[in-house]
Amino acid sequence: MAGLEELGALDNEEAGAKTTEISDDVFREQQKKTQTSRTALKKAEQKARDKDQRLATVIGRFLQTNSNTEVMLLIARCLDHNIPAGMILGLLALIEPEAKEEFEKLMGEAVQLLSSPESGSRSLVEQSQFDAATLPEHIKKTIDTWGHGLLKFGLTQPTRLLTTAISPEEVLFPSLSQLATFLLRQYLQNEKINVEYDSTHAFAELLLTNVLKQIKTQLKETKELEGRG
Repeated sequence: MAGLEELGALDNEEAGAKTTEISDDVFREQQKKTQTSRTALKKAEQKARDKDQRLATVIGRFLQTNSNTEVMLLIARCLDHNIPAGMILGLLALIEPEAKEEFEKLMGEAVQLLSSPESGSRSLVEQSQFDAATLPEHIKKTIDTWGHGLLKFGLTQPTRLLTTAISPEEVLFPSLSQLATFLLRQYLQNEKINVEYDSTHAFAELLLTNVLKQIKTQLKETKELEGRG
């Protein structure tokens, strides 16, 4: 007949075995969750690459039909600098119908670019020194909606945009501001409106800077909320 000490030892062994089984089950469950997360991450990364590739294809078609070699060079520099293809597409949407259509698909039904800005949105044109008094209302509206569309896209990829479009010293990537300037100038010329290059460039830089500042502010607020949660 087993003594109390032996029975105690047997009980400890059984408890240890149960603990091991439970630990193994927990470990397997954790491994399963980790693998699921990795799979989801890979799919998300692939989806992002596919999306960028699709947008890059649209941009490529624009380059093939555009004779402005300077614009082509600026786009190439932006892509090489890892500026999101969606941001470039959003810039092109101001003058390129296919880019506009693709950008609207990218952003979804919530953003109908070049239709109307959100109610209550502050006018980007009125905030600038962009000779707003001489611009027709429909031009102001189009430029404002263009800027708000860029903001909405930026909020979908805030970290990437903030690390590529602007330096830690808050200096815009030159090719991006130049590209915005050329596209805005082209739009105005298409509308038979002449604005000096310096004025157009100053406004383009202000527009992009305001967009990036708002993205940075919202990203910071989001992180603070997550930290409290």
